[in-house]
Amino acid sequence: MTGGFSPGVDLASSVIAGLLIGLALDWALGTSPVLVIVFTIAGFVGGFYKLWRHSAILEELAKERDRGA
Repeated sequence: MTGGFSPGVDLASSVIAGLLIGLALDWALGTSPVLVIVFTIAGFVGGFYKLWRHSAILEELAKERDRGA
């Protein structure tokens, strides 16, 4: 049941983690809002990479299933 939610949760958690890291570093270094933007974008990139990798695995599994049928 959780297999369908996992890619979405990975994307959301990557973005949220990037946002929180950026906020913490901006607060500590006083560089508002530069690091929030940088780490949020990095979270999006990392989340979409995980999503792409997950979809590639699903495509391979579907190809193997079609070959065996």
